Amino acid sequence: MQINRLMLLIAIFFTSLQGYSQKSKVTLTGIILTNLGKPAEGVSVALKGTTYAILTNSKGEYKISAEAGDYVLLITHVGFKTTETAIFLKQGGKPTQNITMEEDMATLNEVAVKGKSKVQRAREQAYNITSVDLKKTYNTSADLNQVLNKTTGVRIREYGGLGSAFNFSLNGFSGNQVKFFLDGVPMDSYGSALTLNNIPVNMAERIDVYKGVVPIELGADALGGAVNIVTNKNVNRYIDASYSYGSFNTHRAAINTRFSGRDGFIANINAFANYSDNDYKVDVSVVDKNTSKFLPEQKYKHFHDGYKSGTIMAEAGFKNKSFADYLLVGFAVAGNKKEIQQGRTMQKVVGQAFTDSESVITSLKFKKSDLFTKGLSLNINTTYALVNNRSVDTSSRVYDWTGNYVYRQFAGANDKGELGDKTIYVYDEFNSQVTTNLKYQVSDQHSVALNYSYLGYKRKATNEYLKVVELGEPTINKNILGLSYNFSGLDNRLAISGFGKMFDLSTEMIANSITQSSSSTNYGYGATSAYYLTDKLQIKGSYEHAYRLPSATEMLGDGLTINSNIGLKPESSDNANLGLAFLTQKSKNQFSAETSLIYREAKDFIRERQDGDKTVFENLQNVQITGVDGVFRYGYKDLINFEINGTYQKSLNKNKYKAGTTSPDALYDAQLPNVPIFYGNADLTFNFKNVKYQGDRLTLNVSANYIDAFYLTWPVLGSLETKKAIPEQFTENAMIAYSFLNGKYNLAFECRNITDVKVYDYFKVQKPGRAFSVKFRYFLQ
Repeated sequence: MQINRLMLLIAIFFTSLQGYSQKSKVTLTGIILTNLGKPAEGVSVALKGTTYAILTNSKGEYKISAEAGDYVLLITHVGFKTTETAIFLKQGGKPTQNITMEEDMATLNEVAVKGKSKVQRAREQAYNITSVDLKKTYNTSADLNQVLNKTTGVRIREYGGLGSAFNFSLNGFSGNQVKFFLDGVPMDSYGSALTLNNIPVNMAERIDVYKGVVPIELGADALGGAVNIVTNKNVNRYIDASYSYGSFNTHRAAINTRFSGRDGFIANINAFANYSDNDYKVDVSVVDKNTSKFLPEQKYKHFHDGYKSGTIMAEAGFKNKSFADYLLVGFAVAGNKKEIQQGRTMQKVVGQAFTDSESVITSLKFKKSDLFTKGLSLNINTTYALVNNRSVDTSSRVYDWTGNYVYRQFAGANDKGELGDKTIYVYDEFNSQVTTNLKYQVSDQHSVALNYSYLGYKRKATNEYLKVVELGEPTINKNILGLSYNFSGLDNRLAISGFGKMFDLSTEMIANSITQSSSSTNYGYGATSAYYLTDKLQIKGSYEHAYRLPSATEMLGDGLTINSNIGLKPESSDNANLGLAFLTQKSKNQFSAETSLIYREAKDFIRERQDGDKTVFENLQNVQITGVDGVFRYGYKDLINFEINGTYQKSLNKNKYKAGTTSPDALYDAQLPNVPIFYGNADLTFNFKNVKYQGDRLTLNVSANYIDAFYLTWPVLGSLETKKAIPEQFTENAMIAYSFLNGKYNLAFECRNITDVKVYDYFKVQKPGRAFSVKFRYFLQ
């Protein structure tokens, strides 16, 4: 098996290298500046009508090599006017062309149609990546979760309304198998007060979703992919403030601002708050107290599901200095409180239990290009986070869906709370994280990179209800080391990356008053390749043997709704992807399409299953995941944008025998329960400029989401009618937004789930029905 994997790795790594030749070329260099004289990072620099293109670095520098001849140098960037300059590349010459861009306020919030944006550049990497442009969502009341849920291959399953727990699924992998990053910094240690379902879209420029192979620069033990939230760094000075109000007494406010001085000083502040009663109605069949039989479904309102959160993030430092491309010191505080309405299913009603969390996070970011020698760059990100969590369940009352308590449970030495034994489970989490990247650009075509990541976790837990019983101080330490080689050639038509990783895990746990220590070291490897068959058609392939180390919550639980399992093993997977991407532009029409095939063989697959009224994480010995996804996009100038995508995947249990026995496993080849199989999205947007006044903009958007019926329990168990217990769902949404004074003032109205259909998700928990919201946004540059 190892030989087969090695042969596949070699085949991908050397794809298309045969017959490679390089013509003699002329190298054009230069610097792109803003109208304020500042270096412009991330600007698209291209030779018009060719595949020669690049983005400027943090110093505004670019370098393009092409055959001698006449060209038009095309400079494009959001918020600036497009520049076209005729140039002649002479054999043996060393031409230089510096450009100063002129600001274009009328297009500040638009994506340039000409040239290639950062989003398009990201999609063209050797990795199987979907890049989501967030600019078009700035006027909506959506959070990052809701935006990502429209992305190909992504399915986010929530336990309820705003602030509820959620499970992120990407091409068959879910939960912590997919890692999350904020500007390349892991979000593992940030706590529940800072997650995808409460971060506003205005805070980020785009989201990069990696499916399968993840670049070693992220330093992750991701098994099936990663999500990197890239914040807005293009504008030097701005204020972006917004407030929205919606159904179920939902309030969301955010303010993002940046100041950049002429001496290189830079300061960023992001603050946002969320509140909701989540008092939406659900359809529930309750048990008759006299007959013990289920009554017909009736509508009941959530009465104990409130959520509130607040976050302030600030960082300051210097950019484009001789000692660093950037050096930033950051500090953040965040807090939230979530009332609990039910257990993991809707049969258990809760009226008083809650969880809350407070986080204090410090960070340091450093990057330096051309360190000691040209082409050598160093990037360091560190964070230290202290997170205080509480899970509180001290009530003896038993509630029903009317909001009244039916009776009080027996109080005594063994009295019970609403979800289990009474508890005030308090646990402080101490998280330290370091990610270091060292990259050397050997030449235009070759580079090598080294990554080292460390994650140290310690939990100090007590049960304050039981007169402060100490529950020990378990620790989890992860060390990840990665090495990669990258190649780009054939006039930028071919990109190849090969890599190896080491995963080290050491833990110290307390079980039955006995300290148990364990450690393991595993090795992963893989390669990716992308090749332009034509100027418009690109093929991608990747393979990796990857490992994912269990998280603290999976092993230790949360003291209330998730039980502990300290015996969890690291999971591994062999992943293969094959994809095609097509992009063309005819006159004012732009067409693009992408599709990919996925194949996964996972060992010791970690999944969440019901454990009474709670859940627990467990290992499945063998799981096979196969699937296909695709997306089609169309754009007409900046007037019309349309996208439709779909994903089909099968997740099968491949255990032939029960664990540790020779007895056949009755669940062999069965579809994993609680995992959607087929789902898709459609989105249509119309943009109208100068409707009534010069510089105004009217946007109309309609979207739809479809999920086919899927299994709540193992399909080989139970009667036929229970096999696909989570029904087919189709929802529609609509939004209208109006911007005036060149995007300074923005007002939007939105309706989700227009037809108010029943929407179910994780463990068939019903989610909110039709909801309205209005949002006001103020943007000043």
